[in-house]
Amino acid sequence: MTLAPKKSIPETDSEKKKLSLFIAGVGAVGGTLLEQITALTHPRFELEVIGFCNSSYISWHPTGEQLEHAGSLKTGEETDWTKISQKLIKDAPENLIFVDATGSETVARIYGELLENGIHITTPSKRANTFEQEYFDRLIQANNAYLAQYRFETAVGAGLPVVSTIKTLLNSGDAITKISGVASGTMTFLFNQLQNGASFSAAVRKAKEDGYSEPDPRDDLSGEDVARKFLILARTCGYRFERDQIRVDTLVPKNLISLSIEDFLQKIPEYDAHWKSRNAQAIVNNRKLRYVGEFTPEGISVGVKEVKADSPLANLKGTDNLLQIYTKRYADSPIVIQGPGAGKDVTAAGILGDIIDIGGLV
Repeated sequence: MTLAPKKSIPETDSEKKKLSLFIAGVGAVGGTLLEQITALTHPRFELEVIGFCNSSYISWHPTGEQLEHAGSLKTGEETDWTKISQKLIKDAPENLIFVDATGSETVARIYGELLENGIHITTPSKRANTFEQEYFDRLIQANNAYLAQYRFETAVGAGLPVVSTIKTLLNSGDAITKISGVASGTMTFLFNQLQNGASFSAAVRKAKEDGYSEPDPRDDLSGEDVARKFLILARTCGYRFERDQIRVDTLVPKNLISLSIEDFLQKIPEYDAHWKSRNAQAIVNNRKLRYVGEFTPEGISVGVKEVKADSPLANLKGTDNLLQIYTKRYADSPIVIQGPGAGKDVTAAGILGDIIDIGGLV
């Protein structure tokens, strides 16, 4: 048997493969990603940021100083997504990776065109993958046709390897029969605060102040974040679902939905007694409250459940997620993936991992 020669590690930067990056959104996650890119010394790849933007302005071919102060970008060419996509497609350097850290529907709608023109994408945003099924199919088809790589690992579990694990199982000929568990670090934090004696309104405020929730906590409390994650998981498993097919248990009272964030935070204490009573009842039942999602080929549901006090879900700490993946081969004892499901550091690290993975395939 003749062994294939080992690939040599480049000895100089000039021998490294260059990966060009455009980073859309330089807030908490995008800004942290820039810091991690700047600190990274990789033996095989040289990462070059050819541009970045926030919702108002763009910086093309930024200097090191501009990258260092990316979060304070307040001047320059105005952000116009039609012009940005056209410029990227027309002038794209080889091995260009578009990073979307915006969460914008407008940005998510340009993915198809970028991928079909050979521009790779990685994103923590759930928007594109939860539009109509046909749009998701278009993105996956572009990836499968080797037009460009499309990665969305961080859209589900921040830095946790959920999507990649599913793809590995499917590529080995297995079939996913059920995925269940907690997919919201924010909800884990909230219910742990309740168990520790905090009021529901105080828990919501703390989640917002500590950066665990979205700027508007209702984006988490509505269950929409978890619903989108399970929709992405189901579609990744090869099943066809639309958003309106998901049963969602919202924690946002109807009369607080349309209020401003400030008014919502002022009114939410009116519901403290309800959640105190519900938490107390769970304790009497020797159970704990958790916001749980479940996908099977028959459907998707997400909502508050009482789980056994000695179960893995009940013992989650901090902002942990825990997902159980059942397959034909793992029918009796599921694959369990657990860890922090929220946080700018782990999310940015997951994106950086996707970038390096893409680099190994192009």
